[in-house]
Amino acid sequence: MAHLSNGTRLALAATLLLAACDNAGTGLGFPAEKAGIVQASAFLDRDGSRTLTAADTTFAGARVALLAHGSGDTVKSALTGANGIIRFTNVPLGEYRIVVSAGSLGDTVQVAAIDTAAEVKLTATVDSAKALIRLGYPEVTLRQARALPPGKRVFVRAVVLSGVQVFRDTTSHVSDSSSAMRLTRVSLRGGLTGNTPGDSVSVLGVTSTRVGQPTLDQAIVSRFGARQAPLPIIIGTGIAGTASGGLLDAALVQIVGGLISDTLTITPDFRVTVSDGTGSLFILLDINQPFVRSSFQIGKHTNARGVLVPDGVGAWYLKPRDPSDTVVF
Repeated sequence: MAHLSNGTRLALAATLLLAACDNAGTGLGFPAEKAGIVQASAFLDRDGSRTLTAADTTFAGARVALLAHGSGDTVKSALTGANGIIRFTNVPLGEYRIVVSAGSLGDTVQVAAIDTAAEVKLTATVDSAKALIRLGYPEVTLRQARALPPGKRVFVRAVVLSGVQVFRDTTSHVSDSSSAMRLTRVSLRGGLTGNTPGDSVSVLGVTSTRVGQPTLDQAIVSRFGARQAPLPIIIGTGIAGTASGGLLDAALVQIVGGLISDTLTITPDFRVTVSDGTGSLFILLDINQPFVRSSFQIGKHTNARGVLVPDGVGAWYLKPRDPSDTVVF
């Protein structure tokens, strides 16, 4: 066998090394590294039901990322398509966390929940996973909503005090454990034509003001159930006339034994002035309801319940919701 020179030996070694590199992996009989698929679907919870319903819509353009468990490194990232879906393929087996970039959602939408599987684990036997991403508007209490600046779109969960069909201005009044609030420019989901005291609802609305008091404007109301109609807060006429310094704005209250001192038609409504000795209060009878105005005579007394509505100059009306809210004696 002929001897090889040092230069020839070096050239042959380099050739063999290169061939070994070219034949790595499957070429040498090793199986390809197994990978999996992760699919995420994003939807906007428009009715606040916390589940996917016919009222909801898919959400395009949300940036979804897979973060490696432990290190938090981004393994894959992409935007949801027009159908709200993003599909990651060739994901190495392992554990991941699904996150959504808040910056891709705009100023008003946020991640409400990632249902099904926020934590994803791909194994040799489970090589695919799905996650449902629920997006929504911020959910706040009524007290928090009242404190927000105008123009914020939020969800609230509340109980109806008076229905949208009750007053001619089509306002509705709702309360939760923290406060009460008026809804303006109300629309109802689900083909409803009205809502009833005691209805449990979610409301999507825009924080606003009317005659100096906070409201939820462009309110979209979804009804989810019913409970016993709320009981009014019993207060004196003086406290009702100021809504306790505004703290009881939009609340459901009741006055007892108010002496009628004056009546006046304020077209198209009817105003009754009463006092129980603690201060004067206007009771405003809405034209939408069939009150017997002639029964409200000066010198008689009345028990009345209703919601408190500001008059815009520092006082509040008590507005009964229907004739059953008043007794004259």
